Amino acid sequence: MSAREFRTTHCAGVIIKKYMEDYSIERGGIANLDFTGELIGQSGGPNPRVKIYRTKDLKYIGELKADQKLAQAQPFDKPADVISWFKNLNYGAVSPEVQDAIEDATKHDEAFKAIWNEHVD
Repeated sequence: MSAREFRTTHCAGVIIKKYMEDYSIERGGIANLDFTGELIGQSGGPNPRVKIYRTKDLKYIGELKADQKLAQAQPFDKPADVISWFKNLNYGAVSPEVQDAIEDATKHDEAFKAIWNEHVD
């Protein structure tokens, strides 16, 4: 994570500036995944195994660490696709660690909030 850049967002008339960082996720058996973005959700604990990123081009990255060095990670267009990918890795279920990361992402991303929180009028 070397370079940083500002991302400017207009939200309800307020300009929010966030730092984007360069990431490189080392994946076993396939090419590393490099992108510029921001971490929007992660599981709890001192060494979170599950992370969710949003790239500068508004794509999403899901990451599941296998160990300290290698991870499974994939890019997606929508939050629903990230959630489905995590479910597929866990035999169709959302693990508690994944749920923590998704719920954290809902605090930082409106698209995740819209897909994860059910609203009834």
